[in-house]
Amino acid sequence: MLKIETWKDNKVLRTICEPIKQSEWKQYVKLGKEMVTYIKNPDHAGVWLAAPQIWVTKRIMVVSLLRDWEDENFSTIMMINPEILEASQEKICDIEEWCLSLPKAKKWFVARHKEIKLSYYDEKQKQKVIRLSGLASVIVQHEIDHLNGELYIDKLEK
Repeated sequence: MLKIETWKDNKVLRTICEPIKQSEWKQYVKLGKEMVTYIKNPDHAGVWLAAPQIWVTKRIMVVSLLRDWEDENFSTIMMINPEILEASQEKICDIEEWCLSLPKAKKWFVARHKEIKLSYYDEKQKQKVIRLSGLASVIVQHEIDHLNGELYIDKLEK
């Protein structure tokens, strides 16, 4: 069972994560599957989870690619070594964000790129390139921030 660590206890949340090497693949795919199971459990109320939130400093995350908050036909996927290749100049800031690692923090609106082009590897080491927009784009950007040692509260505009 995964335990989500909170910000005050977890210095790993401020660590830039290392890429997963080919020799480590099986180990981290197993972890990724546990992360997917955790996110899919309705008791956890999450749609995103990155490795640093569970004390792991590797570039792996799981995300639910929602079109909107009422979307019931979304996919929850594991992304290994994700990288944003392109980001739109246009930003959106009407989607509230929160974080499992900041349970006492308020939900906030954060300015994010409206659209992104993303590269990542799936569990079979196959590279994928996808374009995301809206809520799915925000979810992925939020989790990539975790992999880069950043939190959504760092991006709040005054």
